Amino acid sequence: MKTLLYIHGLGSDRNSRKFQNLKEYFGNTFSYDFLEWVPDMNISDSIHQMALKYAGEDVILVGDSTGANFAYQLRESIRRLGGNTVLILTSPLLDINNRIADFDFPQELIPQLWKIENPEDALIIATRTDEILNQEILLNKKLNNVKCVEVNDGHRLENFHTYLPEIKKYIIT
Repeated sequence: MKTLLYIHGLGSDRNSRKFQNLKEYFGNTFSYDFLEWVPDMNISDSIHQMALKYAGEDVILVGDSTGANFAYQLRESIRRLGGNTVLILTSPLLDINNRIADFDFPQELIPQLWKIENPEDALIIATRTDEILNQEILLNKKLNNVKCVEVNDGHRLENFHTYLPEIKKYIIT
């Protein structure tokens, strides 16, 4: 059975509404795992440990906001170890320079983020009305093997449950 692994965004945890929506929607289709993080931990080590855990396996990675950056890093690590992944990024923080929010971002996280200018091989769900990140750049770019789904929502994707059929369609193909 494939594993669906979820990585939450800043300020969330294993009880994320989106993770709960995914588990309710897909039920027994997958086994479920998560990477829970806090800003002051060594996230790179956690990503490395998770990559070792899923080396050589098929895994579906879903990352939200800051967790999308970590999911992308994890996908690359799993690939290097011979695993196959399906990558789904929601409201992704792929470049810290695209932040438009006026609240402080944890400084200890910044060196742990990759600058991902041209993401590849992923489903991206984003909105032009994101109040935290400027997603215009991402939504306007021609990307390699990326399906961008533009939604009418905010950064937290309050209507996430309505995007689940789109995620299912992407996972199945």
